[in-house]
Amino acid sequence: MNSSHRSLFTLILALALFFTISGYAHAQTTKPAPNKEEIAALREKAFKLIDSVAGQLSTLQSTENRARMGANIVDSLWKHDEERARALLRVVQEDIKTELQKRDGEKRYDARFNVFLKLRTDTIQRIARYDGQAAYDFLKVTEPVFENQEPYEFRHNEQTLELHLAKQIAANNPDVALKLGRQSLKQSLNSDVLRVLSRLNRKHKEQANILYKEIVEKLPDADIANTWNTREFVQMLVRTYEPPDVDASTHRELIGLIVTTALDRGCGKKPSEEEDQSTEFCRWAATILGNAEKYDSRIVRLKPWAIEGMESWNFAVVYEEAQELLQERAYDEVEALAAKHPLARDGLYQQAIFSAFASGDTGRMQELIDRFAGNDPARRQMLTDQVEVHAYRNTVTEEKLAEIQSRLETIQESRTRVLYLLSLASQVGAIDQKAGMKLLDQARELTDTLTPGKEQTQARLSLALVYCQQKNDRGFAIMESLLPKLNELVEVAVKLDGYDTSYLRDGEWNMSANGSVGEILTMLSESAGAFAWSDFDRAVTLASQFERLEIRLMAHLKLAQSILAGPFRASGLMTKHPLQLTRW
Repeated sequence: MNSSHRSLFTLILALALFFTISGYAHAQTTKPAPNKEEIAALREKAFKLIDSVAGQLSTLQSTENRARMGANIVDSLWKHDEERARALLRVVQEDIKTELQKRDGEKRYDARFNVFLKLRTDTIQRIARYDGQAAYDFLKVTEPVFENQEPYEFRHNEQTLELHLAKQIAANNPDVALKLGRQSLKQSLNSDVLRVLSRLNRKHKEQANILYKEIVEKLPDADIANTWNTREFVQMLVRTYEPPDVDASTHRELIGLIVTTALDRGCGKKPSEEEDQSTEFCRWAATILGNAEKYDSRIVRLKPWAIEGMESWNFAVVYEEAQELLQERAYDEVEALAAKHPLARDGLYQQAIFSAFASGDTGRMQELIDRFAGNDPARRQMLTDQVEVHAYRNTVTEEKLAEIQSRLETIQESRTRVLYLLSLASQVGAIDQKAGMKLLDQARELTDTLTPGKEQTQARLSLALVYCQQKNDRGFAIMESLLPKLNELVEVAVKLDGYDTSYLRDGEWNMSANGSVGEILTMLSESAGAFAWSDFDRAVTLASQFERLEIRLMAHLKLAQSILAGPFRASGLMTKHPLQLTRW
């Protein structure tokens, strides 16, 4: 299979997968959305509910619960009441700092310690969306203290966290992002520093060139010739950045370093039939340098080692930059990126076509298809066919409904039959609500035949979620019948704390608890949007029936956050839940 046919085949597979997935996500959004006035009223109710939760945080005994809920509230309140959010952030900071900087002689790198590390990470990422400097300050103030040397795993994770923060804030806080990038370079060459460089390079050339120069200055101490991950790092650096995007003299220094290393390894000689330890490196160096003689004339001596047609380049940084541009609908800039990196052209155009389709911009999608396909009629027809296939999938016919029932007859296990019907009810209901409700009622009848216990409870919860997705009162009716049972399960779990798992921490329910009851509550938490957008007042009343204060507060908080996050989208509704959805 030649390279053009291979590229086309890869595109066909990628588009087929994309349209299969996005077809479901797009179909789920076809139901009428609330109008502006209704959304504004819901948001006002959500803020009042968050105020109520915030006012009760001080009554909680668990440091973890206070910090977890507090961080969530900070995220929700920042744009609404920044002063109050910052005040609450200081409380969260103190709780997390206290836990991570204890000096009591205990083993600090334990389960509890890891929980607070995760809370710290989540909080930093939330703050970074609003104030990069505040996020950086939180990072430094809450940095854990170890009695002995920091464990390698912690140091590695800390570097990853710092670089992730730098990427988040590079656009609006370039100086802080640069500081974090430079700190990372002192530790090791991490490929994420190139992603920081990419983000800085878009809007802040001065900081980008400083970081680029320091990266290049770090390379002589690295073993380019013998360390594959260092070579991968250098390869991404060379292939992604070239003047005028970066400083020409620094780029020339980078090229010169590779050439010098190659010549020192004997790559200036002609290749022989016998391979030695330097052969692979010589081929690599000559190939990535390509036709860069304008930066170093000695490259001509390496030419015999170059491998023609080698396309195994890592363009991860380029693709990530394209994804960010597409979030801003900057299609022209993505096409410019494709022109700059011809070896990544196919992948970049695929990203752009997918993005335009998902956003409903069919005009832009067709323009991209036309330019991408060029004079290749097979490629253009393939893309057109995929769009038509997607349109067909978003229809409900008697033939398709009959096929569903035929397939159902072949499924023996009741649980699998429920799963199948819930999956189809969710998808069909987005296109034809009446047909979807018939399938959902069928699933409800089968759910009653399941063996009482965890499996049936989880199935009924999933059933309630899909009913709420369809804005049908039966969802709440199911939940109202289940709430007393859930309270009983929580009470029993508290009594069994420490037997199968730790349900409590500091005398309160552990929100990160594993175990059967923890799974059920997590399921409800992740699906709060289905209830909140179906009937917010009824959902709040329902959540108020949880007997334990900490669970009740978290349920109220999740409902409020679901409203503030925007209208609920049902795609992926049950993807993390015990009953997994199948494709129609």
